[in-house]
Amino acid sequence: MAQEKESANIFSFKDERCSPDPILEYSTSLYDGSVPLVIDNGSYQCRAGWATAKKQQPQLVFKNITAKQRGKKESDLQVGNEINNIEVVRWILRTQFDRNLVTLYDVQEQIFDYIFTHMGITTESAVEHPILMTEPVCNPNYCRQQMSELLFECYHVPRVAYGVDAMFSLYQNQPKLDKGDALIVDCGYQTTHILPVLGGRMDSATCRRINLGGAHLDGFMQRLLQLKYPGHFAAVTLSRAEELVRDHCYLAADYASDLENWVANDYYDDNVHKIQLPFVSAPGNQQTVSAKQAKERRDQQIRRLKEVNAKKRVEKLRNDEERLQELMSLQELLEDEDDEEFNRALQGSEFDSAEELQIAINKLTGNIQRAKAKILGIDPPPEEEQQAKTPVYDLLEIPDDQLTPDQLSVKKRQRMLKNAREGRMKAQAVQRAKRQKEIEEDKKLEIKRLMNFDGWLQEVRSKRQKLLDARTKRKQRKSDMAKRRTLASQQRMKIITQLAGGGTKKKKKEDTFGQNDADWEVYKEIHPENADSDSEAEEETLEELETQLREHDPEFQKELDKGMDPQGEFDIAEYYRLHLAIERVRVPELLFQPSMLGLEQAGLAETMGYVLKKHDADRQGRLAQNVFLTGGNANFRNFQQRLQTELLEMRPFQSLFNVSCAANPILDTWYGARKWALSPHFTTHSISRQDYEEKGGEYLKEHRLSNRFFPTPVVVPTS
Repeated sequence: MAQEKESANIFSFKDERCSPDPILEYSTSLYDGSVPLVIDNGSYQCRAGWATAKKQQPQLVFKNITAKQRGKKESDLQVGNEINNIEVVRWILRTQFDRNLVTLYDVQEQIFDYIFTHMGITTESAVEHPILMTEPVCNPNYCRQQMSELLFECYHVPRVAYGVDAMFSLYQNQPKLDKGDALIVDCGYQTTHILPVLGGRMDSATCRRINLGGAHLDGFMQRLLQLKYPGHFAAVTLSRAEELVRDHCYLAADYASDLENWVANDYYDDNVHKIQLPFVSAPGNQQTVSAKQAKERRDQQIRRLKEVNAKKRVEKLRNDEERLQELMSLQELLEDEDDEEFNRALQGSEFDSAEELQIAINKLTGNIQRAKAKILGIDPPPEEEQQAKTPVYDLLEIPDDQLTPDQLSVKKRQRMLKNAREGRMKAQAVQRAKRQKEIEEDKKLEIKRLMNFDGWLQEVRSKRQKLLDARTKRKQRKSDMAKRRTLASQQRMKIITQLAGGGTKKKKKEDTFGQNDADWEVYKEIHPENADSDSEAEEETLEELETQLREHDPEFQKELDKGMDPQGEFDIAEYYRLHLAIERVRVPELLFQPSMLGLEQAGLAETMGYVLKKHDADRQGRLAQNVFLTGGNANFRNFQQRLQTELLEMRPFQSLFNVSCAANPILDTWYGARKWALSPHFTTHSISRQDYEEKGGEYLKEHRLSNRFFPTPVVVPTS
């Protein structure tokens, strides 16, 4: 059952490729030139078709983009569905839109050429059909002038009519709304509009635009997944992000509670969508390699690894010897009885006393002896290398009461020097014993390797795993100690405070240790972040074990190449999966919270409330009872519920409201425009060529589905 649920949540990218649009037949029924051509000129897709088409749907639907490589002929221009793979040519894509306004009319001309050619229009140097075009809300007169000039001067069309895209969608779904009120929520590709309709006409004065649409959602999805899966950065393309937004996202009716649900593991497992990426093997893996070549490569890698390890040991030995020489030079000041110079040099170092200096010298001496023995493969020398000068400590046996103050100072120095020498000799002895033990263990392991290879291999793996586990535990403990409220840091702080308090005094007061900020500051001082308990010898041992496994266990190298833990398994299918979880609701939430993308604009609900407050209470009630949702983003699941929730919060108690959605939020604009083109209103309210020549290109014949026309004021020069 669990496996069935797992497979139900796994999806793959469709990676749809566009097929070029065919050139349609120009039938004899179109010859008279009276059939209107309906064009829904959207910022994402363009939809065009004859108003009298039998299928009653647009014959052309394509993305409103063009692509032309530099240096190519004009005939090599690609438009819409002719671009098979958009990602390949994305850097040379062009669109005529700036947000939702047409500003590049050379690109618009290329789009018109594509439409008229594929609609099969064969009339030479003219398009002898009236055209009904959609335009954005409050389209500037200059943009309309340029569009009319292009249609009348370049294509010699007989008549043109303009209408607002959202109003055509409302007309398709509510054709009887002649004098009624409505509040249109138009969710476009570049912008989102809130349009109040009063008495059947759009109220331009109270319309509002949000500069956020489907394009921003696609880009946000791409950024989220590329940050979440940097290893698959190139695989998360903008086209794939668009597919994820369209097919997998939904709007949360209550965003805050939905976020809390995603925290629960069961909810996550039930609702996460796992997108399976195609597996592409590395180019080197596609070549056939013989067993002999593979063995030679492996041997070469092992030799190189040994050389690198040896070089690292020699470099570390050289650094340790230089460091030891510096510390010994500092200690010689003490032997030369130059106390003032010694104290001055000690203050400039990281040591607070001569004892700390001696501890560092002893540690470095032991490390150097061990490293030399490791490199040469021998035991450390039994005695100190410098035997020429035998130190004399003649004052140590004389009681203090028989010495002068100067002699007491010399006696103190002699005691320190004697302890230092004994410490060095003891460190050498410890290193010799440790190295001897390692040599004996190596000999036993070598005998075991020859006698029982499988057992030896298992033991080496076991040792390596123990070292890795110990390192993981130390890192975890270090991480816990860096956090104030963890048990590890609380216990350590308590011990430190007890030691600082001196004693074993037991207080009956309530134990509030660790709650004081001063305790935490002291703890941070004595536990610096750069403290590291990892042993250098442990690192060397780990390198040796891994070198042995590389040399004698071919499976170990394979596991490393695949990124596997030798004690576990690597699921390559899971590595190539994108988990689409909270992103499913976070991306559409941009419509209501543009601040998530860094846009300083109000969201959809706030803008709706602002628009409603522009009207009196009675008009607000009528608008709220007919909220109409259209546009591509209206296809998000739960969009109507979310708007109802927002209206419930902003409207007065027990007031009525209703939210409806277009039957086809994407195509209803074209369907409504087609219906209006077949009505008598089209002929009455279309702009003829005579109107264009007499009244200018910006002229607009108003109708109830169009923008309002405000003539551009003429600037009269003052004398």
